[in-house]
Amino acid sequence: MNKKNWLIHIPQSGIIIFILLNILAIITYSGTTLHDNLSVGYSFTNNFLSDLGRYMTYNGGNNFFPCLFFNSAMLIAGTVIIIFFWNIETIFNRYSGIFYWIAMIGTSAGIAGGYSMIGVALTPADLYLDSHILCAHWLFRFFVIAAVCYTIIIFKSELIANKYAIGYCVFACLILLYILVSELGPDPREQMSALQFQVIAQKSILLCFLATIYFQTKGLESIIDK
Repeated sequence: MNKKNWLIHIPQSGIIIFILLNILAIITYSGTTLHDNLSVGYSFTNNFLSDLGRYMTYNGGNNFFPCLFFNSAMLIAGTVIIIFFWNIETIFNRYSGIFYWIAMIGTSAGIAGGYSMIGVALTPADLYLDSHILCAHWLFRFFVIAAVCYTIIIFKSELIANKYAIGYCVFACLILLYILVSELGPDPREQMSALQFQVIAQKSILLCFLATIYFQTKGLESIIDK
């Protein structure tokens, strides 16, 4: 399979599959939230995305299909991210010295972030909460490192327009802000408003993440098509 498939077509298809599987998970989610065991259906302001991946709902109800769809989406997304970062390094591997190592660190962090996504899928929050939280936290930490490294590399490179580096830079700043919010912000277990704040923050950074990956594939397409 050629580089265009690995860096453009597969990531773009992966984004579509991820969105469709999450839509199916949302549609089939019967309900309940952290603070309400009687709620019906999925709430965009009161349910984390990972609630879809729980083995059972908060009141002990069957959650087979949402669990299947969400965790499949995370497995596929993690695998696509690993493939993407494994191949993107080959675009910028002509550098030596410090820039070579920055590219390698960025690639390694991106791959580790992909494995963390897979880890989230394999550790439903109601079964392996500590491991689930660990994978979720490191997912974003690794992507901050990857985004910072590739911001530097793209600014250094003459292959790709600097606007794509700006995209990575904005993404890195937003992820860092989200990490601060999720780890230092209000505890969602304490009150409803804190839960809603954290849930909205999570969905916002997810949308930013998907947009960033798509934006970067368009930049890479401009290189590969030359």
